[in-house]
Amino acid sequence: MAKRILIVVGIPHFDYSNEKSAVCSFLQTIKTAVEAEGHLAYFPTENNEHFLTGGDQNISFKERLINSIKKVLKGFPWLYHSFSMKAHLKEHDKLIQQVKAGEKYDQIIEFYTVGSELGKQLAELWTCKLSVVYDAPVDEQFLEMHGTKTYYWTEIQKREKETLEKANKIMAYSPECKSYIIKRYEIQSDVGILPCVVSKPWVNNAPAADIFNLTFIGSFLSWHKVDLLVEVFEELRSVIPNLRLQLIGYGEEWESIKHLINKKGLEENVDMPGFVSESELLKYKKNSHIAVMPGSNWYGSPLKLFEYAQSGIPFIAPETPTIQSIFKSGEHCRYIDASNEVKSLCEEVFFLYQNPSLREEMAKRAKQLIEERYCEKRYTSKLSEILL
Repeated sequence: MAKRILIVVGIPHFDYSNEKSAVCSFLQTIKTAVEAEGHLAYFPTENNEHFLTGGDQNISFKERLINSIKKVLKGFPWLYHSFSMKAHLKEHDKLIQQVKAGEKYDQIIEFYTVGSELGKQLAELWTCKLSVVYDAPVDEQFLEMHGTKTYYWTEIQKREKETLEKANKIMAYSPECKSYIIKRYEIQSDVGILPCVVSKPWVNNAPAADIFNLTFIGSFLSWHKVDLLVEVFEELRSVIPNLRLQLIGYGEEWESIKHLINKKGLEENVDMPGFVSESELLKYKKNSHIAVMPGSNWYGSPLKLFEYAQSGIPFIAPETPTIQSIFKSGEHCRYIDASNEVKSLCEEVFFLYQNPSLREEMAKRAKQLIEERYCEKRYTSKLSEILL
C-alpha cells in the first residue's frame, strides 16, 4: 500500500526549490527514490496550505533594534551566536507548529540539521515512523563553522540525541559516521551506510592542450581549505606552463579567498565566477585537467568527488575516513598527506601533470566505480532500502 511520506529539513523558511543548494538536490533525490517505490512523497510546501514558506515581512522596531545590536556583537562570537541560535530555535518552534497544523503523513524522512526536533515531534504526534539522514555531528560542525559554542550548546546536543534515539531508521555516510553515533547514543534503529550522492548532468572530460586547468568546485567553507589550493597554485606556476586556477562556487570564505588572490597578484590567472548555471559548470568540467578537493571534515560526504569521477576528471582528495572508505589511493584518486599538506598537494599535482596517461587511467577507474556502485537506479534503490 502506498504511503504518504513527508521529507523535511528543520531549517525555518527553507527554500525546497533552490537549485543551487546541495541539500535541496539531495532531498529531491530522496523524493525520486521514494516515488520509485510507489509511494507519495511531499515537501512541506507541497499540498499543505498551513505551511508558510516565508517569514513575517513586517519587521518591528524591536526586531530592527535587535539586528543593530547583533551587528555590534559580531565582535563577541559567543554572544553573537547565542543571540542567533535563540532566534533560530524560536523560528524552528514556529515551523513545527505550522507543519503540525497541516495534513498527517505516514512517515517522516528528515535531513537532520542543528537544533532540529521537527522530525521527532511530528513522528510523536502522528505515531508514524521517522527516518533520519545523519549529515554531521551538529555541535562539531557548528564549532567548525563559527569557532565558538553558544549558550544553547547542551540544548542542540540534546535535540540531536533525542532525534537519533527516536529514529526508526538512520542513514550514515560512512562506517566511521555509523560508529560515531552508535558509540555516542543509545541507537535502537537500523543504521545503513550510504554516501550522499546527487545525480547531475555530466560531460566527457576533454581539456584543451594550450592551458592546464586546476579546478575546485564547491562551497567556500573553512574546512574545504581553498586557501591551501591558492598557495599551491602560486608555487606551481613556475614549473607548469600556462597553469590556470578555476575556483567555482560560493560561500562564506569567498571574499577572503578573492582578497588573497588579489594580494598575491594572481587575479589574471584565476577564474572565480561564483555560482554558475549547470550548462556553464559543464564547460568548466570539460576543460579541467585536474580537480582538487583541498580539505574536508572527517564526516563529510564528498559530493563533488562523485561529480569529478562521473565526468572523468582525475582528482586529488584529502585523507578523511569517509572519502577513503569510497575511493582507493592510486586506483581512483591521489591523496593529500595531512602531515604536510602544501608540499604533498604540490607533489601530487605535479606528478599528475607529468603523467597524463596515468591520470587518464585513474579517472577511467573512478568513473567505472561510480557507474557500477552509484548509478542513479542502483543508488535510489539503496536509498529506499535504508530509509523506508
